[in-house]
Amino acid sequence: MNGENVKTYGLRGKGYSIPDNVVIKTTKALHLLSATAWAGGALAMQALSYLKLTAEDPIRLALIQECLRFVDVCVVLPGLAGSLATGLIFSTFTSIGFFKFFWIGFKWCVACCAGFWGLMFLGPWGDRLIVWLDGYGLDAPLRLVRSCILPENLWQGALQLAVIFTMCLISVYRPLSLRRSAGRHGQN
Repeated sequence: MNGENVKTYGLRGKGYSIPDNVVIKTTKALHLLSATAWAGGALAMQALSYLKLTAEDPIRLALIQECLRFVDVCVVLPGLAGSLATGLIFSTFTSIGFFKFFWIGFKWCVACCAGFWGLMFLGPWGDRLIVWLDGYGLDAPLRLVRSCILPENLWQGALQLAVIFTMCLISVYRPLSLRRSAGRHGQN
């Protein structure tokens, strides 16, 4: 395997494949598997959250809460960590970089925010910070972030679903910038 081939991966901007490069293909496969776990786990948590909203039995509620924590810790977080690790490999060792293209920068921003806020609200720190900020009347922005990470109603779930769907679409269409740039760069 030629190391220069790995470095030139993504040079044309949309991540065109390098034929028969096992490192790139394996990293892509791990990235897709991780992203699937992350998004699928988030969708599963939305379904469980809906069950939680409709549950009246305290035992059922406790079981659903335990399932939510399990999916978050054993599916969502490893998926996010795998996505970040493989993204780090692509951004560091190929010509794609971190913010060279809009679609890469967008994915980095969403993934890093999801990781930071997800970890903050997985533990007690986020809720403690909300209580502290409430004393100063500054809790609303953090409550909004919390509702995006841990949806508690259908509208918040729809917002999280929109973010997941946007990440999927941006990964497929890979816009080079916010402008319609396909014609200017000679790409089909």
